[in-house]
Formats: sequence, structure tokens, C-alpha cells
Amino acid sequence: MQNCCNIWEVFDEENNLIKEYQHWKLLIKNRGPRTLGNSVAVLKRHILRFSDITDEEMLDFAKLVRETENALKKSFNYDKIHWLMYMTKDPHVHFHIFPRYNEDKNFGGIQWMDGLREPDPLKMEQKNLSQEQLNEIKEEIKKNFF
Repeated sequence: MQNCCNIWEVFDEENNLIKEYQHWKLLIKNRGPRTLGNSVAVLKRHILRFSDITDEEMLDFAKLVRETENALKKSFNYDKIHWLMYMTKDPHVHFHIFPRYNEDKNFGGIQWMDGLREPDPLKMEQKNLSQEQLNEIKEEIKKNFF
């Protein structure tokens, strides 16, 4: 993994890594998570366009998607899931993962308002969580990977 930009500092890889794959890293979303289990999948190699991904990286991504959705389902029983790529603020191929819920959720004493009232997860309230709270969510997800 080359030192390309500040993506790893932005998402605080050291504290927020859930699982590392051959070509990707899955991290709990540390900056204003909007839904319970909100995560990011970041390509290790620095590229700016998803169309530049290799076949090997794409196969690894498919594995990450399958395992992540299964772990999030076991952890929090989401009803729908959004995989979004924006890259407007952080120019490095990565996906934001938003588990969505038909009902509001409470986890670790934190109330997560969803109920699918807002179709666009970016318009939902951002939470300001401590690292301890993020760790509790991260550990719940980690224990549900195969």
C-alpha cells in the first residue's frame, strides 16, 4: 500500500479497522456515522476512478461485500443496505456502507433514528461518537465475520 493521500488518517485506520482483505480494508465510520454499523470499504491501492480497478481487486471486493453484509445482518439485523461512492471530499476509491432499518435502533445506549424516513442517508443526522462507542460497534461487527 503506497502512501498516496490522507485517506487512512481521515478514517483513522489504526483505531477503526474491522477487517483487512488482500486489496481492501473495512473500517467503522468514525466521522459522523449516520446509521448503526455505518462503515467504509477502502481500496488499499490509490486510484481515483473505479474503472481503474483490477480484476483481482474486484474479486476481493465481491468477497468483502458478501462477508460485510452477512456480518452486519448478524450484528444489527438491517433491513436494507446502501453502498455509496462519492469521493468528493476524499479522492481515493472507497465506498460508504449504510445499513438501513425499518425501525429506530438502540445499541450501546445510543438511539439511532432511521425508520427509513429519509431515503438519502447523507441527509440523516450525524452522530458524534467517542472512540469507545465506535469500538463497541466495531467489535460487534468483527465477532460476526466468518
